[in-house]
Amino acid sequence: MKNVSAEQGGAHAAPTQGKLGLVEMQSMRSRAQQYFAREGEDPLSQAFERKTVVHAGMSGRPLRDEARDEAMERLLGEPRQGQSAAYFHIPFCETHCLYCGFYAAAYKRDWSAAYVDALLEDMRRDRDLPAVCSKPIHAVYLGGGTPTAFEAGDLRRLLLGIRKYLPLANDCEITVEGRVFRFDPEKIRACIEGGANRFSIGVQTFNTDIRQQLGRVCSRDEVCEVLDNLLRTDSAAVIIDLIYGLPGQGEQEWAEDLRVLEQMGLDGCDLYQLNVFPGGRLDKALQCGEVPPVADVPGQGRLFRQGVEFLRGRRYRRLSISHWGRTTRERNIYNPLMKRRADCLAFGSGAGGSLRGHFYFLESDVKKYMAAREQGRRPVAMIMEPPANAGLVRVLTGQLESGALDLARTRQETGVDVDGLYAPLLQQWQRAGLLRRDGDWIELTLAGQFWQVNITQALIDWHTQNAMEI
Repeated sequence: MKNVSAEQGGAHAAPTQGKLGLVEMQSMRSRAQQYFAREGEDPLSQAFERKTVVHAGMSGRPLRDEARDEAMERLLGEPRQGQSAAYFHIPFCETHCLYCGFYAAAYKRDWSAAYVDALLEDMRRDRDLPAVCSKPIHAVYLGGGTPTAFEAGDLRRLLLGIRKYLPLANDCEITVEGRVFRFDPEKIRACIEGGANRFSIGVQTFNTDIRQQLGRVCSRDEVCEVLDNLLRTDSAAVIIDLIYGLPGQGEQEWAEDLRVLEQMGLDGCDLYQLNVFPGGRLDKALQCGEVPPVADVPGQGRLFRQGVEFLRGRRYRRLSISHWGRTTRERNIYNPLMKRRADCLAFGSGAGGSLRGHFYFLESDVKKYMAAREQGRRPVAMIMEPPANAGLVRVLTGQLESGALDLARTRQETGVDVDGLYAPLLQQWQRAGLLRRDGDWIELTLAGQFWQVNITQALIDWHTQNAMEI
């Protein structure tokens, strides 16, 4: 899944543990949260005290040891269901950015060929398994870490191997995530020749001072040069991530980031809220006064409003709560699939996937990952069985990611009397200014969009609590 330490949501996650640690933390966290929003206050800044989770609906019972291994083989022996994806995790980074909670391993050139060899071998080994060969794959995502740190020839080899060994749909979205540092024209050509048709570049901010304060190496001019190089290929969608709420970033700095975004003529963008990981490098730097303060929750709400209104005014298409498209080239297939808990094949150290509602995670320590493979073992670190309400969770997370909920469809797909079950929450949230009701449709207001992760998690928890009480 996309490895961004500034995901939409403001809850804290344990540093250096990556996605597995984040999910374990969210699974074990007490759900004794306040369901109801504050009334009589500005809902954008005051509806709740804080974001309650980073990703809503991440729960399930972990399987370990023999049960885990048996479950993995069983899942791989069954066909995938519905639209699905494949995720390749490249856990190496050339620098450790101050805000990042997912840093795993320093990049060394020797890792490039060896790691790609391992991924190619894994795809060759599994190509005839029902979970792999049974249906087309609609989205492929190379995430990290920093996939663009790899050498040009290895990037090309990996992408060509994906096209050779996986049953990609004719219109499969193939995304390479990266950063501008050392993403030179040779690497760009290698990605295009390998079949990449979408680039997701972690710019975070164009402001040179803020970038370098956070450990981003390149200046604004260097960032724009790489983006120009990507656009000139005219062969792939080019989108960027921007983060709001960074140290020293106020409304003026955020406005300039948005202005440069528009000026670049990119195909789309992701606007993410900064997530400060407790005990992480940014948290320590803030406590020591080494960097300027970050925006508080009301300040983040104002920046969220500023970003949404800017993009709406420029007629960008709203693809999800955080994702926007400017041209038809940007389709944003992978991210909504993950929100809908679609099947996703995972490859690489630290990768996370899902099959038939089961989340699974591969060994995050690169050396242990490689050693397990050499011993003929699948490097699976954890499998989580889906909760009893997995169907409802899938519908809620998938629909609310678009900012709306179709109650009639939810009733039909889950068998849950959502009108009766959720009436107290929906009525109170409507009074508080978080949503509007139009027949069977629930539409989130701007404030509701900002607090979407709280709303989604509260609906899931409310159902769980009431099911236990019946």
